[in-house]
Amino acid sequence: MKPFRWSVPFSITILALMALILAPLAAALLWLGWRSVSFVERLSGDQRVIVLEEAIERFVSNGLRGVVAVGQTLAETPIFRIDRGAEADDERRRQLAASLTHHPLVGAAYVGFRDGRFLYVGRPEAYWEMPRAPFEDQKPGTVQVLTIEGSANERRETWWFQEPDGSRSKTRVQPAGYDPLSRPWYIDTMRAGKAMLTPPYRFVQSGRFGVSVGVPLADNEGVIGFDFTLHALSELLNAYKITENAVIMVGHSLSNVVVQSEPCPPGAQGCLRGDEQAREILRRTIRETIEEDRRIDREITIDGSAYRLIVHRMAPGFGQRFIVAAAVPQAELLAASRTLIARAAIAAAIAVALAIVAALVASWLVSRSIARIAAKTEQIRSLDFSDRVPVRSHITEVARLSGSVERMREGLEVFGRYVSKNLVQQVMRSPESSGVGGVRRDVTVMFTDIESFSLLSERMEPEILTDRLSRYFDALGTAISANKGTIDKYIGDSIMAFWNAPEPDPDHVANACRAALQAAAASNRLREKWAARGRPTFRTRFGLHTGRAVVGNVGARERINYTLVGPVANQASRMEGLNKVYGTEILASGEVVQLTADRFLWRHIDRIVAAGTTEAHEIYEPLGEIDESGRHCEFLARWHRGHAAYDAGRFEAALAGFRAAAELRPDDGPTRVFIARCEAFMRDGPPRDWDGTWHFDRK
Repeated sequence: MKPFRWSVPFSITILALMALILAPLAAALLWLGWRSVSFVERLSGDQRVIVLEEAIERFVSNGLRGVVAVGQTLAETPIFRIDRGAEADDERRRQLAASLTHHPLVGAAYVGFRDGRFLYVGRPEAYWEMPRAPFEDQKPGTVQVLTIEGSANERRETWWFQEPDGSRSKTRVQPAGYDPLSRPWYIDTMRAGKAMLTPPYRFVQSGRFGVSVGVPLADNEGVIGFDFTLHALSELLNAYKITENAVIMVGHSLSNVVVQSEPCPPGAQGCLRGDEQAREILRRTIRETIEEDRRIDREITIDGSAYRLIVHRMAPGFGQRFIVAAAVPQAELLAASRTLIARAAIAAAIAVALAIVAALVASWLVSRSIARIAAKTEQIRSLDFSDRVPVRSHITEVARLSGSVERMREGLEVFGRYVSKNLVQQVMRSPESSGVGGVRRDVTVMFTDIESFSLLSERMEPEILTDRLSRYFDALGTAISANKGTIDKYIGDSIMAFWNAPEPDPDHVANACRAALQAAAASNRLREKWAARGRPTFRTRFGLHTGRAVVGNVGARERINYTLVGPVANQASRMEGLNKVYGTEILASGEVVQLTADRFLWRHIDRIVAAGTTEAHEIYEPLGEIDESGRHCEFLARWHRGHAAYDAGRFEAALAGFRAAAELRPDDGPTRVFIARCEAFMRDGPPRDWDGTWHFDRK
C-alpha cells in the first residue's frame, strides 16, 4: 500500500487532536460530577431500606425457587422412576451430587421412594461446626453417600464418603432407624402433590437454621428432598446493614427470628448502647406482625437515639411465609448520606484532575489510528481476518505500519486455510505444546464416508469431482466447526473429526451428536439440490463413538500432525461402516447414547459382535433432539415391540412388529434388515445359544 502524498509528524497530529478534545471533555466531566453529587444528596433513607427489603426477598424467594427447579427437573428424569430399581442408584447419586455442586446453599440432596428406599448425598461441613469423628479425615468437597433399604427390623443403611477425585472411603453397613415415609418433608409433599417447604428448624449437628424442600416424583412414586441452609442469608444481612448500628432480622411465623445481622463490634467507634434493646423490640414487633398479619412502620426512641422500625411479611412461597424486619438509627442514615456526598464530590474532583493530566500525557502516545491498528492486529492474532479495510492516516509512520499489517493479514489468511484455527490458537497460547507428544483424555470421534464413491468418481471428470467435493466438505465442515468440532483430516471422500481437543469441551458428546445431525441435514439439502439439476448426488454415512484416547502432536520434529491415537477412532470408523449393513445414515455406540440419553432421541438398532472381535456392542441411531420425540412415538413403539420379541426369540411376533413399523416408514433400512432376519430364522432356525446378538463374520 502506497503512503499518502502528504503527511505530518505523529506527535504534532496527536497533540493537536488531544488539545481539541481535552478542553470540552474536562469541562463536561466536572459539570457531570457536581450534578451527580447533587443527585446523591437527594437520596433518602426510605429508598435504602426498600433496597434492603427487595434484596432479602430476592435472596429467599429466588434461592428456594432455584433449588425447587432443580428438584422438579430431577423428578421428571426417567432415572428416578421407581421401576428402574437399585441398578439406577449410581446415576441417581451422581445427579443428586451435581445439584450440590451447582447450589452451594444446599447442604444435602436425597430421594425417598414409596417402597421405603432412601438415597442421600450431603456435605458433612453443612452439619458440623468443626471437623470431628467420623469426619476428621475428609477432604474439602467430600460428600457423604447413604442408602437405606429393607423393611421393618431388617432395614439397613449403607454409607461411605466420596472425595472430589471420585475415590471412596470404606463402606459401612449398620441397622437403620430412619424411615423417609414418616418424615414431614415426605408426608407433606406427598399429601400436597406439589413442591413443599418445611418451616425453618435448627440442624441438630451444627445448630444452624435451615429448611427442607420436597418435590414429588412422577406418579407419586416418592419425593426428592433438599436441605437448604440459611447461613448465607445472615452474611447478606451483614452486607446490607447500611450502618454499623442497624439491626436486620428475618423471621418465620413458627420459628420467630431465623437469622439476624451481627451487632456493632465492641469497642468500635460510633457504636450505640441500645443494640440489645433494639433487638428485643424488633423481636416483639416481629411477633406482633405475625399475630396481626400487617406491615409495621414506626419511629421509636431507644436510649436517646431515634430509630426507624419497619417489619412486614413477604409473599408466601411454597406454603411458608417469612418476615423481614429492620431497625435503623435515623441519625446514621443522614450522616452516611452526607459523608457519601462529600466523598463523591472529592473523588469526582480528583478523578477529573487525574483525567486531565492523563489525557495530556497520553496525547503524546496514542491516536485513533494506532488504536484501530492495535484492534486489527488483535483480530489477526485470534485468526479473524474479516476486517479487510486498511487503516488510512496522514501520519507517515502510521501509514507504513498499516501497510505492513495488511500484508501480514493477507499472508496469514492464506496460511490459515491449511491449519485448524483452534490448534493454532492453542500453540500461540502455549508454544511449548507444539512438540511431539500428547495427553490422554476423553474424546468423541466422528467418521463420515460417501456411499459408492468409487463408482461416482469413475463417472465424473476429476475437475468436476473436485469442485463437488469442495462444496460437500464445506457444508459438512461448517456443521462440525459450528458445534466445536476439530477436523483431523480428509481421507479421500471421508472426514475424521473429533471433539474435546485441542480445547476442552465438557459437552463434547452432545456437540458431536448435534454436529452429525446438522451435517447429515446439510448433506441431504445438497443432494436434493444436485438431484433437481440432474447431477450425481452424494449420500453420507456417519459413525460416532466416545472414549479415552491420546491426543497431541504425532510425527517427526520437522513436520508434525495434531491427531489422536486409540481404539476410539477404530470404533467410530466401525460405526460408520455398519450404516451400509442397516441402511442408516448415522450410527453411534452405546457409550455415546449413555451420556446423551436426556438430550437426543435414540433408536436402539442392534447388539452386535464385529468381525475379528468377541465383545458385544450396542448400536443406536439418533432420530433428532429430544424435543422432537412426538413425531416418532408411534413408529418407535412398533419398532420396540418388534425388537423385544426379536431379542426373546419370538420371531413371528417380531416379524409382525417390524412389518407394522414398516407400514409407517416403508423406506426404513433397519426395518427391512430385521424383517429379512426374522423370515430367515423362521425358515432355517436361529443360531445356537441365541441371545439377540448378531455376529458379523466379515468386515
